[in-house]
Amino acid sequence: MMRNVLCKRDEIPPGDKKIFQVKKTSIVVVRKEDKFFAIRNGCPHQGAELGKGSLGGAAPPSDVKEYCYEKQGEVLYCPWHHWSFDVETGCSVYDEKIKVKTYDVKVEGDDVVLYA
Repeated sequence: MMRNVLCKRDEIPPGDKKIFQVKKTSIVVVRKEDKFFAIRNGCPHQGAELGKGSLGGAAPPSDVKEYCYEKQGEVLYCPWHHWSFDVETGCSVYDEKIKVKTYDVKVEGDDVVLYA
């Protein structure tokens, strides 16, 4: 695996995301508090750049009149058709058979480093 220094930790504020080009692959790095996640910047549906979509949470299935909202800041929505993906696992929020590739990303000192 190659070590790729993407940026300094403070270049991505908590609750935000940033797009990077690593060789020929476009990757989105998402920061939730002090955790960083990396996911391929392409929706499997029609190829839209996920990094241009919104970052939010998800409302999983629940009982009638019961409303749950979870994974705030960990769900990336496609800007074209709002397909949603968990940035930690790459799985679609509503169909775990649909996935986007994720990457190992770590903070080393002040650097955000991607291993690919």
